[in-house]
Amino acid sequence: MIETTPDFIPLLILSGPIGVGKSTVGDEISVQLTSKGIPHTFVDLDALAQTFPRPADDRYGSRLALKNLASLWQNCRDAGARNAVVARVVETREERDAISVAIPGCVATVCHLRAGPQTLAERVKRREIGSLQDWHLERSQELARSLEATSPYDFAVTTDGLSPQHIAEKVLKKYAGFSSFV
Repeated sequence: MIETTPDFIPLLILSGPIGVGKSTVGDEISVQLTSKGIPHTFVDLDALAQTFPRPADDRYGSRLALKNLASLWQNCRDAGARNAVVARVVETREERDAISVAIPGCVATVCHLRAGPQTLAERVKRREIGSLQDWHLERSQELARSLEATSPYDFAVTTDGLSPQHIAEKVLKKYAGFSSFV
C-alpha cells in the first residue's frame, strides 16, 4: 500500500481506447472514494483540452490540457485533495511522465482499460452521435490495437459486460495507491 504524505500524491491514470469507459469509470471511482471519505480529485484530461483553435503541433491539445491540469491540481490540493485520478489515453511513457509533472510529487500508476472490438463500437455509437462518429469508431479500434503493444501500463482491467460500478471496484482492488482505501 502506498502511503500519502504531504510530498507524495498517489495518481491513478485510467487509459484505454475511445469508448472503453475511462471517463465513466473515473466518475464511478470518484463516487466510491467519496463514499469512503478519501480526499481526491478526478479529472477527465480531454475536457481540459476542448478548445478551438489548437496549435497545429498540438493535435490533441495535450500541452493545453497539461497546463490546465497543473493549475487545477494546485487549486484542488489547496481545497484538500490528496489523491488524483486522471482519465486520458496514454500511449507512451513520455505521456505518462508529462501528466506526472503536472501533479508535483505524484507517483503515477496506469490502469489500462480493455474491451473487445464489438463492445468498443457499441459504446462509441451510443456516445458519439454527431458528425465525428466514424472518426471515433476508427480511432477506437486503432487505439485498442496500438495500446496493447505500446502503452506503459501497470495493470489492466477488462470492461466487457461489466457495469461501471463493477469495473471501478476491480480497478480499486488492483490499485494499491490510495492509502485510505481498503
